[in-house]
Formats: sequence, C-alpha cells, structure tokens
Amino acid sequence: MTLLALTALGLGILLAKLLGKRLPSLKHPWLLLLTPLPEVLAVFLPIPVVFSQGATYLLVSVAAWTNRHLPALYLVFLGAGVNALAIFLHGGMPVDPVALERAGLGHYRDYLAQKGDGLHYLGDAFPLGDWIPLPGRVVSPGDLLIALGLLLVPLWQKKTPGEVTGGRELEVELPKDQED
Repeated sequence: MTLLALTALGLGILLAKLLGKRLPSLKHPWLLLLTPLPEVLAVFLPIPVVFSQGATYLLVSVAAWTNRHLPALYLVFLGAGVNALAIFLHGGMPVDPVALERAGLGHYRDYLAQKGDGLHYLGDAFPLGDWIPLPGRVVSPGDLLIALGLLLVPLWQKKTPGEVTGGRELEVELPKDQED
C-alpha cells in the first residue's frame, strides 16, 4: 500500500506542477510523518501487526481530519477507515487467492496461508479485503480510495471567493447601471 500511496501522491504533485497549480498547505504536517511510526515500532517491539497497522490507520485518519480543508483528504480518511474496519472485523486483512494468482503472486499463497506477516492472510474474497489484482500486488477498495485521495490532494482544493484556477483573483467591475 505504501508504494501505491507514494506513487499516487508523486503523480498528483507532478500533475499539479504541470498544470501550474499551487501545492496546498498542510496543517500539522508532522502528523503525516508520524503515520509509519507504529509499523516501525512493531519491528523492534513485540507489538502485534494488527495493532500497529490499526494505529497507522488511526494516525492517517487524524492527519486527514486535521487537514479536512483539502477535500481530497476525505477520500484518504474514508479509505483508512475502510481498511481499519476490514482489519478489525477479521483480525487481519483477507487476501483473495484468485486475485493473488491474477496479480502474478501465486508463490505467496503458502506464506499467506500461514499468516506469514501477521496481518494478511489467505481468505475468501471479502468486499473490504484485498481482492483487486494489479500487476505485482493485490489491493483493497480502501487502498484505492487512499491512493485516489493522495493523487487528488494537489489537484483538488477548495476555492475561496474570488479565486480562479492558478490562485489568481478575479475582479469584475460592473457598470453603474448594473450594480445592486
């Protein structure tokens, strides 16, 4: 998921620059820097992956909510919530074996059958689980919402009154006979 999210964000920034858009300002950007912390701690401490992943989604949700002035972050917030719901309902993220084969990852079947990474496990297709095959990975609807939101963050911003694309202000002077 991290690679997909970073790729989407990078593509969004590149598109925004090509279109001449200003990049949005974030409130408390340090919150976003904290999001991988639970997963890093789980490497060094005996924290179950389910809890570290849940804490990561919680931090992503807090960072998205804090920056809710950026409409695209609602998609990130929703995607994190969908993934967290799937993990908490099932004690991990179910991965559809058919999607695994279609993504060219059939060699991970035994590993996931043993719940190898402590989070993902081989299971029947579940609407919120990992069942969407992409080349080299299987993702969930929540992953796609997060990626789409991150792609759109640099491109889709609320406009303030009088603002037009590119951040320029539009001033229109009406003739005296058309004023209210």
